Amino acid sequence: MPDYGPSYRRPQEIRFSDIPWGSIKKYIPPLLIIVFVIITGYTAFYTVKANEEAVILRFGRYIETVGPGLHSKVPYGIDKIIKGEVKRIYNEEFGFRTEPRGLSSPDNYTHPDAKEEKLMLTGDLNCAEVQWVIRYKIKALEEYIFNVRTVQETIRGVSQAVMRTLVGDLSIDEVLTIGRTEIEQKAKEDIQKILDSFHCGIDIQTVLLKGVDPPPPVKDAFNAVNQAIQIRDRIINDAEGQKNKILPAAEGKKEQVIKEAEGYRIRRVNEATGDIKAFLAVYEEYKKAEDVTRRRLFLETMAKAIPKCEKLYIVDKDLKGLLPILKFNEEGEKK
Repeated sequence: MPDYGPSYRRPQEIRFSDIPWGSIKKYIPPLLIIVFVIITGYTAFYTVKANEEAVILRFGRYIETVGPGLHSKVPYGIDKIIKGEVKRIYNEEFGFRTEPRGLSSPDNYTHPDAKEEKLMLTGDLNCAEVQWVIRYKIKALEEYIFNVRTVQETIRGVSQAVMRTLVGDLSIDEVLTIGRTEIEQKAKEDIQKILDSFHCGIDIQTVLLKGVDPPPPVKDAFNAVNQAIQIRDRIINDAEGQKNKILPAAEGKKEQVIKEAEGYRIRRVNEATGDIKAFLAVYEEYKKAEDVTRRRLFLETMAKAIPKCEKLYIVDKDLKGLLPILKFNEEGEKK
């Protein structure tokens, strides 16, 4: 036996027969009751968070689905609780993968699975790289848990099938430009319809096309085509703007000229009508005294014309010619 020194004291051995069982027995029933109450309370009550719902299974059979709050169940493992976040928005990414935070590039487009997902064939036999995101919520937790073995894989398979069908019905130009909104809306409707037929308990919130690009070998050519299309559209828009500016001005000028011509026509017609009425009035008066009126008109005309003449010649009406009485000088004859 080793020597531990003079100060070492060997511990006293405790024997089972030395335990005072008589004084301990009175505490055993209360302890058992306390343990029973704790276990019962722990297994009979549960809490569901505000963004969750819970499915109750009794001996493996579905009983009901309950909402947030404190609930009770049959204890001792008879009732089993499965919780799910029904208000959370879940994402499924296709053609890329979001890397954890802290990396320089949050989106990874070179992931092995992403390369195969994003490459698609369009209706005009061109290739396009399509990246999209599906956002969904759980609308029926019992269907989400029991009806489909792997809901995530089901969603991914249905989404790829629908997206390849839609892209395959459009040309490459439509997929890259005007067809994106149509693809998003139609994909959401078709995916929801198929998942509802499977009773997956999923509600598709949005289908978002994150990017649609041509494959890298032909990307430069497609970019050049897109730039040409943008320049063409800009020129067309500028021409439309110029047309919309010039045409109203021309229409206004045309209306102005037409109105002026109408006014001139009406004025000339009125003046002519007035002149006719005045002439007819004079003519009526003339017919009442033709000789007197003729002489008065002759005299009035002569009164206006004679003062304007430099020389006045009075000639007899019986004269045969003017040469005998007109004295032309040589200068006048030359003239």
